[in-house]
Amino acid sequence: MTPRLTIVMPLKGRHLFTFRFLWHANKARLPYRFLLADGQVNEAVARRLEDSRKEFPELDIEYVRYPDDTDYSRYFAKMFDAMQRVRTPYVMHADNDDLLGFHGIERALDFLDANTDYVCARGRVVTFSVYSGIGGSNRGVSGRFNRFVMHGDSKDVVDPTATERLRQGGLCNALYYAIYRTAAPVCIWREITEIDFSDMMLHENFYALRALTLGKVHTNKETISYYGQAGTGISYRPLLDWASHLLRSRFTSDAHAAVARISLAAANADGADAATIAEDVRTILENYYRAFLSMNYGLFAQIKRTMRKKWPRIVNYAQTCPRFSVGRERAAILTQLKHAGASQQVLMRIRGELAEIESALSPEAFADFAGPFLPIAHSEGSREWL
Repeated sequence: MTPRLTIVMPLKGRHLFTFRFLWHANKARLPYRFLLADGQVNEAVARRLEDSRKEFPELDIEYVRYPDDTDYSRYFAKMFDAMQRVRTPYVMHADNDDLLGFHGIERALDFLDANTDYVCARGRVVTFSVYSGIGGSNRGVSGRFNRFVMHGDSKDVVDPTATERLRQGGLCNALYYAIYRTAAPVCIWREITEIDFSDMMLHENFYALRALTLGKVHTNKETISYYGQAGTGISYRPLLDWASHLLRSRFTSDAHAAVARISLAAANADGADAATIAEDVRTILENYYRAFLSMNYGLFAQIKRTMRKKWPRIVNYAQTCPRFSVGRERAAILTQLKHAGASQQVLMRIRGELAEIESALSPEAFADFAGPFLPIAHSEGSREWL
């Protein structure tokens, strides 16, 4: 059976997360194509992935070697090239430290098949963290669930005009992990390479807002399509000095370029005034970054940053110690889905997905997917592998 969907996954080190992702997808027998775009090639890993049927017989994997992701420009070029290689009608972006929600993805695909005026669809996004023992020696690649958070932004954006969709939808970065008609991400990544952003967060903002200019957006509130792991991403930088960053990047000019692209696209689609739309987009970004800076650089955030600098071991322990409320958080997610209309059958499917993720986090799974590489990982340095 020809797959409907390609999962495009950018790689840059953290090889054990990649093998965990594929181990989980193989156990679940996910019927999709997986395009792995590697921007930091390790020969031992590459040989396994180029002959992936031996390790992951249930998966359809294409592994592509790219030049090293030494800067954002190369990363953007890699992603644009990878998107152009997609031959399925739908495409989805995934990070290798996250995991996929099969039920939510299938419902999104069915919805897009039936509603051609929608550019993308998704289920809910759930963020989880992992307790890996005191100090978190394996950096979250295995362990047990330690936190659950359901993202709250789940509205449909259904206005027939691009201008009103921007106003109605605002900035929802969860759209980065939605299921798209393939032409849309190809268009968006082309423009990302042309702007050549100097800030990763701003490029995600552009992706989400540009998507709204291309069509309607659907979110199924009764299911989950993406499980994101917190605190393990390459771009996670809690100590970033934003004053220094703003002075040493092209953030302001990049923001102007993003606003211009988005407003022009909406104006061309609607026959509307680009200047008026541009002001709407600026307001959306202004509100987002005002809240972001307040949350990350207010008094409480300054106290946390000082603690990280002075007592990093204590902070690391506090962030990785076991939490006893995780069971209630897990139950609360199922309750939210039920209140949104999920049937008992759907809830059973979600419970099954959570159990499969628990299995992927288990010591037994770690020994299975990581065991052959541990001697290499120890000799080459853990950061490339974790």
